[in-house]
Amino acid sequence: MAVTNANLAAAWTPEDYGALIDRVVDAKSVAFQVGTVVDTERQSIRVPILTADPATAWFAENTTITLTDPATGELEIIPKKVAGRTQVSSEAASDSEPAVAEQIGNSLARSIAKGVDAAFFANTTTNGPSGLLSVTTKVFDTGGVWTTLDHIHDAKNLVLTDGAELTHIVLAPDVALALAKAKTQTGSNQGLFDNVADGITLAGLTVLVSPHVAAGNAWAVDQSQILVVRRLGTTVVASTEAAFAEDAVQIRATSRIGFGFANPAGIVRLYDAA
Repeated sequence: MAVTNANLAAAWTPEDYGALIDRVVDAKSVAFQVGTVVDTERQSIRVPILTADPATAWFAENTTITLTDPATGELEIIPKKVAGRTQVSSEAASDSEPAVAEQIGNSLARSIAKGVDAAFFANTTTNGPSGLLSVTTKVFDTGGVWTTLDHIHDAKNLVLTDGAELTHIVLAPDVALALAKAKTQTGSNQGLFDNVADGITLAGLTVLVSPHVAAGNAWAVDQSQILVVRRLGTTVVASTEAAFAEDAVQIRATSRIGFGFANPAGIVRLYDAA
């Protein structure tokens, strides 16, 4: 037995794999913050996955060591287009302060970030990429109660045997509020936490709060095993040619985004499963 190109998944041979680049959408999108960002100029990328290590055993002195192979696989990610377009009269574009065209362009970019997050925490999205609910993840039943960090500790423990080390937890706003109101003991007005908001850590995990997470839910992930693929970057373009007849300016924002979940068993959905 031996590992050769013939039995190695295509993703293990050289393919396009871009570097992380900061852009407008990155700063606004939760998906970009909890995942590893990959930029590409290709229609899709293939990600190599090591699904099992080569087997080992104990051998007597001067005996033949058995040949074993690792198990390999791949994950193909195809970015899908999310875009928006609006039109502004030439008078509004030229006479406004601050420049309305620039402000609308920034607004479109923020809207793209919202669309990315909505798809990321969803199941399937028409014409878009499939999200977290589309894969079989680990589930931890919270019973609808968020008053301690026990749920988060349990989630971290759940994925250890599946090769994941959780780095981030994304809370629904009502979950963040419940934790912020948690008290140190019954009858006390002292909060268990000083604050529960973006950027703090709970049980060692970086916290983010997103309105796109369903009420009562939280998602705990390993950033190294979540891929957010962006093709050609996010562009905002203003054009007078498209609206020549109306003497107006059209502003268009476009991005192509895809998600890859390399190890679904290393993702934990925390919610009331009853």
